[in-house]
Amino acid sequence: MNAFERIMNTLDRKPVDRLACDMWATAEVLAKLRARLAVPTDEAVYDELGIDKIVWLAATYPDLPPSRDEWGVEKRSQTYDGGTYQETSKSPLASLETIAQLERFPWPDPERFDYAALARSAAAVRGRPAMLSFISLFETYTGMRGFENALADLYVEKDFASYALERIASIQIRYIEKSLAATGDDIGIVYFSDDMGMQDRQLFSTGTWDEAIGPRAERIIDTIHRFGKKAFYHTDGSAPEIVDRLVGLGIDILNPIQHVCPGMERERLAKLYGGKVVFHGAVENQKVLPFGTPDDVRKETRDCMRLLGSGGGYIVASCHNLQPNTPVDNILAMYETVREEGAKYLH
Repeated sequence: MNAFERIMNTLDRKPVDRLACDMWATAEVLAKLRARLAVPTDEAVYDELGIDKIVWLAATYPDLPPSRDEWGVEKRSQTYDGGTYQETSKSPLASLETIAQLERFPWPDPERFDYAALARSAAAVRGRPAMLSFISLFETYTGMRGFENALADLYVEKDFASYALERIASIQIRYIEKSLAATGDDIGIVYFSDDMGMQDRQLFSTGTWDEAIGPRAERIIDTIHRFGKKAFYHTDGSAPEIVDRLVGLGIDILNPIQHVCPGMERERLAKLYGGKVVFHGAVENQKVLPFGTPDDVRKETRDCMRLLGSGGGYIVASCHNLQPNTPVDNILAMYETVREEGAKYLH
């Protein structure tokens, strides 16, 4: 069974030979793995380790400088603990005060993305499962408005936030429609990311989510399903009530299962949603993967497969990106455990 079959069978609840596995990792981690395995490409790393890599694809927007995205958000590189990350340096809506100013803002035109190039990229990775990115509502708004402003707007500038979120949602929905029409069967999954949790609680109340985010999230999920694709939803942290809303709206995959956070425990999620969503992630990467031993990682991986993999509705991966401080031996231990033991947790 190849990577495409293993991932898509998992998502369709069809038989697989073992639990599927994916990899999220920084560029520095992949460089270390290429060196350890003596292979030339990231694809060769995935093949060598038996990883069912879900390939991320996106349509590009024309005439953008390297430091700015289509939403006008400017980025800069920051280095932490051996890794380089992109952080927001300028939020184009930060100084705006009125809806009239929002109306005049140069929003991206969803007709201008390069969908032909996206279709070529999707065709080039046939044989691996492919996922369209990057769809978000509140994350996009926080980039455009600034994090503190965006949070405050949900409570004190509701009309301003509603206008902006509606524009973002409409653009994203059209982007999804155009992308999926262009790529046909070559893309089967759409990535929708809105981090709704902190380490110990939700970012904001469920009632606020219901008012500002929920109806627009529902439209995005419905659009994905209208094309017969799977909705992959990512939220870090503790967001149990919002996750419950999202499962009710029909998300197909829940990531990253940060199970050390209250309300996101593996046992609880499996009991509530095991037959409704496929779980993706969960192997703990705040303590176990970076600071544990290979035996600690093997135990953590087995626990995740046992608690989340019954019936096959689980794709094994780290709980978010493998970071540069993660020992290569720990990464190898995780994937070795899936290869050697992933079949026995299917039943």
